[in-house]
Amino acid sequence: MNQQTGHVGIVDVAGDVTIDWNLAHIQRTPGSGKTWSPDAASRACRQRGGMALLADLVGSVTNELRNSGRADFSLRVSSIPDEGIAPSDARFNHSYALWEPHLSGERLSNGKPKLVWRISQFLGLDRCASPMTAKPGTPAKQESTKSDVVVLDDAALGIREQTSLWPPSIMNPQSQVWVVLKIAKPVVQGPLWEHLLQHFAERLIVVMTVEDLRDSEVQISHQLSWERTAQDLFWELTYNPRVNGTSRCAHTVVSFGTTGAFLLSRQHSDNGSSQSITPRVTGRLFFDPEVGEEGWEGDRPGKMIGNTTTLTAGIVRQLLIDRETPDLARGIQSGIAGMRRLFREGFGTYASPSDSVQLAFPLEVVAAELATDRKILAEAPIQDPVHKLRRPLEAPPTRGSEGYWTILEDCQRQSLDVLAEQIVVGGLTRALNGVPIGRFGALQTVDRREIEALNSIQNLIGEYCGQPQTRPLSIAVFGPPGSGKSFGVEQVARSVRPGQIEVRTFNLSQFTGPDDLLGALHQVRDISLKGKLPLVFWDEFDTALDKTPLGWLRLFLSPMQDGSFQEGQVTHPIGSCIFVFAGGTSHQLASFGAAFGDEGFKAVKGPDFISRLKGFLNVLGPNRHITDQSTDPYFIIRRAILLRSIFERNAKWLINDERGARRLAIDPGVLRAFLRISQYHHGARSIESIIAMSALAGRSSFERSCLPSEAQLDLHVNGLEFLSIVQEIELRGELLERLAEAAHDVFCQGKLRDGWKLGTAKNEQEKTHPLLRPYTEISEEHKEANRVTVRNIPKKLQKASYVMVPSRSNESALEFPGDDLEMLAMFEHDLWMEGQLLAGVRPGLPSPEDPLRSEHLVAWDQLPEAIKQIDRDMIRGIPKILAQTGFAVMRVHY
Repeated sequence: MNQQTGHVGIVDVAGDVTIDWNLAHIQRTPGSGKTWSPDAASRACRQRGGMALLADLVGSVTNELRNSGRADFSLRVSSIPDEGIAPSDARFNHSYALWEPHLSGERLSNGKPKLVWRISQFLGLDRCASPMTAKPGTPAKQESTKSDVVVLDDAALGIREQTSLWPPSIMNPQSQVWVVLKIAKPVVQGPLWEHLLQHFAERLIVVMTVEDLRDSEVQISHQLSWERTAQDLFWELTYNPRVNGTSRCAHTVVSFGTTGAFLLSRQHSDNGSSQSITPRVTGRLFFDPEVGEEGWEGDRPGKMIGNTTTLTAGIVRQLLIDRETPDLARGIQSGIAGMRRLFREGFGTYASPSDSVQLAFPLEVVAAELATDRKILAEAPIQDPVHKLRRPLEAPPTRGSEGYWTILEDCQRQSLDVLAEQIVVGGLTRALNGVPIGRFGALQTVDRREIEALNSIQNLIGEYCGQPQTRPLSIAVFGPPGSGKSFGVEQVARSVRPGQIEVRTFNLSQFTGPDDLLGALHQVRDISLKGKLPLVFWDEFDTALDKTPLGWLRLFLSPMQDGSFQEGQVTHPIGSCIFVFAGGTSHQLASFGAAFGDEGFKAVKGPDFISRLKGFLNVLGPNRHITDQSTDPYFIIRRAILLRSIFERNAKWLINDERGARRLAIDPGVLRAFLRISQYHHGARSIESIIAMSALAGRSSFERSCLPSEAQLDLHVNGLEFLSIVQEIELRGELLERLAEAAHDVFCQGKLRDGWKLGTAKNEQEKTHPLLRPYTEISEEHKEANRVTVRNIPKKLQKASYVMVPSRSNESALEFPGDDLEMLAMFEHDLWMEGQLLAGVRPGLPSPEDPLRSEHLVAWDQLPEAIKQIDRDMIRGIPKILAQTGFAVMRVHY
């Protein structure tokens, strides 16, 4: 019995039916198939498709729920003939596909690779003039025409226009039935859709594929980043008049196949209306962080039918379990788990050509997978792309609101420094569980900007390689020296055409003239003639030729545009190749040629050169990239990923198995320095060089003693700064208390110097203060204030380019802070205000009724001079405080 209603529930299934003709291609001997041969065999298998297949799977789901005692539903669906159907039967639409054995990725019990039947080619649909469109079976006289759930399969083959075939439950606008609409392109249109939207929106769940949605009048990015695609979907389904009727539905599910799904859910409005102009909706993304859209199958060949049917059945299952509050997230998770099981199982196992072949959808296997309720995907709430426009003018900006929305930022529950350390020590996947990772060969990144830029280049190369070409694909790459410009593009290209890429690099700053360029182009042409795809890096293309700035540009115009080069009277075609122009003087496209002005840039053919580019890439590298819009907070994550990669390649003996994880053995101070050093002089090459210069041979851990000397480090970083970070003290425990007490002493000495004395209350006129007593006698609240002051010392020193170093000589103390006193005192006040605001303190005079106020929560220029003096004293006292631990202050010169 149905636990919610106490009666056996009814599920109506109606929709468009196809007859799927699965043509199994069995090739017995190599080479057969080029001509007719009795050794090449094929077999045709028929299966009911469309609504009939969906009904069969929903039937398996209801049986499982009934047997487990979770819910009791009967299925009501029309009887569809299963015998005597021929391809010429005009009652049906006939679908055709060619199936072949493909590797499943698993092995049989005998150790041999398991082969399963998957589609190698979709052959199309034979549409009949008057196809049979099925509706639920006619109820017996004593049976009610009502149902609890209606499942509709609208494949645009008749059901959406033929009202006579709609289930009785949806013909009654007062019905409280749940409707699940699986819809194909053209989506969300037609009489059926309009009827359901008008009468059942609040109990309507729509399921569609992103491919069908993209074929509508929408703009949804493809394989750039999960965040970009999710926000595109959110906007289109909420604001685009062509499809925004979906935002009035209870739920809309958009499938990405086996890699994920998008869920748009309507929130209940305060007035109960579903017709509000600005719908209150939320979006949720279900995604595989290891791959992008369409990436789960990887190199495993073959396609499957029934994916959306499986997802729909997973959602229906949750409705049958709980119709009041169905867990759609669980339905989506189990639905995609079912899709993956379907792909692995195929339409049966292939053992040998002599075996009997009967291709069929694995109903029971998929239904069993849906019942496991496995969570296989990461989930993330989607930020409304127009949320900032709705923010009240007086509301302060939220964390990260001025930049791209990223899942990384939403998932981050700790400081970026800690996260970066976890990436280096434990590996990227383990540290960033549930965060999208862009993988391009050996290159990995989690920065959304980088993922989108690299995916754009990958799409460009993929499109270029997908059809015959007569001229090069030209791409420009900019970035600081050592940022990995060549490495990034090479990895992207190899991921598109593995084994087919041959790389050539030419540094134009080393060419003596145009003849050297001709020789290089001949090498490129030779590679192309051998059947390989040349990937040609023109390094420092923006250098001068014969003292003419950007003089090389004009020589590339003809090869880029015409795919050929002139040598005397002979024109040589280059063939298919990829030109990568790597900037040597410009670090980003926006600065390329900016120094010339418009007319000067035209004179050196700059606009003509740019017009021939098909794409560009700005590579950030391991150093912080400062722009007017952003301070690049995720540079430390890029640096961490690069560090881990270098250790895996160049010092892999330091990485050991530890409780199922591959952990790097490295001193915390050394790791901290690698991550927090302000700049690497030569980008990634400097990181590699420091590791190579370190004494790691025969070591099982990277200890401080392995590091090269300060003078050697100066080749690649500021050695003094690097070593000071290595030796930075951890401010906690007893050490923290000693420093906090020293900070309190500095405060007391400053007040006593200015004529203050101990008193029961603070009094400006009488100059009395209750805190002018030993540290052990002040309250815990005031002790914590001193601890905060001490914890912020590294921030204050870094602000003015100072570092903490062990005091190992009798040299006189550095005069600190010199001309930086006022700037650092202001920073001290800013840090104090930040802590007070986080603690809930508000501006204003405190009172017994409202103690969480402070009259000093004001800008620096509004502070009383006595309070400013306290901040100055705390800055001047930093050397004295640090002396308690044997550390001194030194200035770093960059």
